[in-house]
Amino acid sequence: MSDMGATRERSAVPKRSGEQDNTSQQQRILDVLRMACAEAMRRPDFAERLQEIKQRFYVRDFDGIFLDPTNLSVYTANYVPRRALCYYEIFNRSELKSIINMRPNVYCLGAGSGSELLGISAAASCDIGSSSAAKTNLSMTIHSQDYTDWSSILSTLEETIRYKWGITEQQIKYQFSMGDLLHTSPDIERNIASSQLVTAMFVFNELFSDKSNAMNFVKTMVKCVAPGSYFLLVDSAGSFSSIKVGDKSYMSYMFFDSLGKHFTPIISEDSVWFRHAPGLDYPLGVENMRYFLRLYQKQ
Repeated sequence: MSDMGATRERSAVPKRSGEQDNTSQQQRILDVLRMACAEAMRRPDFAERLQEIKQRFYVRDFDGIFLDPTNLSVYTANYVPRRALCYYEIFNRSELKSIINMRPNVYCLGAGSGSELLGISAAASCDIGSSSAAKTNLSMTIHSQDYTDWSSILSTLEETIRYKWGITEQQIKYQFSMGDLLHTSPDIERNIASSQLVTAMFVFNELFSDKSNAMNFVKTMVKCVAPGSYFLLVDSAGSFSSIKVGDKSYMSYMFFDSLGKHFTPIISEDSVWFRHAPGLDYPLGVENMRYFLRLYQKQ
């Protein structure tokens, strides 16, 4: 696999030769979200609720956002589009596409809002929306985990994906379970151990609101990820990922980078820009985003 140990700034601008196809794929993802989130976006308090969510993010009050069920559909409508498009691009990278092509069990940590479900499903289906997607011989599981009940959100996304993209239950199985990553249960540990790919995408930084238990999560990953399996870590490349320990600050990915005897880096990039295709049609603004990317293989 390429990019072994390479750390660099990478701009994820689509290549001109594939720009039209990339725009089409991104639009089809947004079309799923437009349909699945239509009711949420019609809420008369949508703008007010979204502003409150943004304010709580600013002070890192994650429980204030996610423990209120009335916030979840608003969050999905606004925040999932940029991440689902970005994740689709990430899972189309050759290193990750080769893993997806093995039809693995994928366990997505903190993934209740559906970004991973959409991004991975899109990458796994070679031609979204075409008849070939329905005929692709997929046999994989995407298991989303979160500490609050996102089941209704995920069910709506799944139904819409199956309707619009023609993906059957025999091709991709979707599962959801609740659990707290700061207090990992035997079920979480079993799911990590039985998965060939474990993802933590825009969730690891949130765990560090409780530094002690966040380090316990690191220990859980070391203990439970099976040898030969993969761990994907993606989060903000900005100051939001800076964790203060004592009088020093560290980027959150450094905790796993320091575990070289357990995790071999396959991709190691400190700053990647995702820039969505121009001219996309969605009722809300879709922002670009900058992230760090680590793909490890467990020894």
